[in-house]
Amino acid sequence: MEGLKVDGRMKVKTLKENFKKTFGYTLRVYNTQNHFVDEELLLSGVRQDDSVKTGEFSIDPDWTIDEFEKKFMETFAIKVQVATQDDSALAENSLKVVSGKSLKVDGRMKVKTLREAFKETYGFCLRVYNTQNHFVDDELLLANVRQDADAAKSGETAIDPEWTIDEFEKNFMANYGIKVQVYTPDDSKLADNDIKLFWGNE
Repeated sequence: MEGLKVDGRMKVKTLKENFKKTFGYTLRVYNTQNHFVDEELLLSGVRQDDSVKTGEFSIDPDWTIDEFEKKFMETFAIKVQVATQDDSALAENSLKVVSGKSLKVDGRMKVKTLREAFKETYGFCLRVYNTQNHFVDDELLLANVRQDADAAKSGETAIDPEWTIDEFEKNFMANYGIKVQVYTPDDSKLADNDIKLFWGNE
């Protein structure tokens, strides 16, 4: 997965929107007085150190949040902080930037809700099957679709954005007893099993 590209000609608003869409987290951007900056400003107009050059910067999803914030300051001389998806608190510094793409699922969720959330979060299409290997009714709850009620666990689970598609499909069967398959964003063919879930938004 290529990182999210940023350059000094980008508006603060565009950066924040792209960051949220790509990584799931909220990005806070500050001025020299440690206040939130005007979102219509270009990044080149926010710099806290005029000696720092503005070029192109690529955010690596494998960086921890702490690494990202430090590298952003080094490159753009702009203080940023990563906050939770709902912007209620700062995210843990030790987490990877891509960890904001974790999706929570539980058996009380409708198939339709899961498929929509999966597409919105990862960009991929998700197909969900019944015991006859046919598509299930989108209005059913996941708890009512299970193909192996004895083996399947109940409760809530989180989809790790760093799982490969193969790992996700196997983990979903293990947790819910439901067969799922991940398709390309246009739903035309199966996605490659060895790529990671967060690649779907590229």
